[in-house]
Amino acid sequence: MRKRIVKNPEVRQKEILNAAQKLFEEKGYENTPVEAIIKAADIAKGTFYYYFKTKKDVLTTLVENIGAEMEAHFSSIVANENLTALKKLKMMIRGTEKEAIVQSTVMEIIHKPENRELQEKLNIYSLEVIAPLLVQVLEQGYKEGVFNKIASLESIQLILAGSQFILESGLFELSSQKRMAYLKALQTMFENEVGAKSGSLSFISKK
Repeated sequence: MRKRIVKNPEVRQKEILNAAQKLFEEKGYENTPVEAIIKAADIAKGTFYYYFKTKKDVLTTLVENIGAEMEAHFSSIVANENLTALKKLKMMIRGTEKEAIVQSTVMEIIHKPENRELQEKLNIYSLEVIAPLLVQVLEQGYKEGVFNKIASLESIQLILAGSQFILESGLFELSSQKRMAYLKALQTMFENEVGAKSGSLSFISKK
């Protein structure tokens, strides 16, 4: 008889999530049944359903983890006293770690029409949690004399909401030329909102 291994609930849940994410990356979300996750995680069927009711619940938790990962990453940037406001903005908007999160397989999955509710959940999280962090950096830029105006939270939330809907929802088929046009428009909107010198936020529209 196989000996039952008792693990910390957080450890067990993480193992299930890791197994599921790996399968999603290899086989795709639609082609990964719950049974495959159970087998990959080497757990009993009842153990899976103790933590998750459905495969969609697994995906939801992965999305929540992405949100927490983004918040931790951005918070660490904001708290770094050795960085200028412009450097912080560049890392938050176009940094390699941020790009890695945005381009992950899980993000590709939630951008599909059938997972629209999860995408909206992450967008709301971004507006409620990430936008205030951006405003902190913009305020730093104002104190440093890089920006001539203090941007309001509401303005930044509107700018983010619009860019997320058009550029990240997957609802629009954008050519590389059209995407670049939107990114340049986004750059101009940010520069105008904070009273920055034209071209000072060019990293927003950089390829």
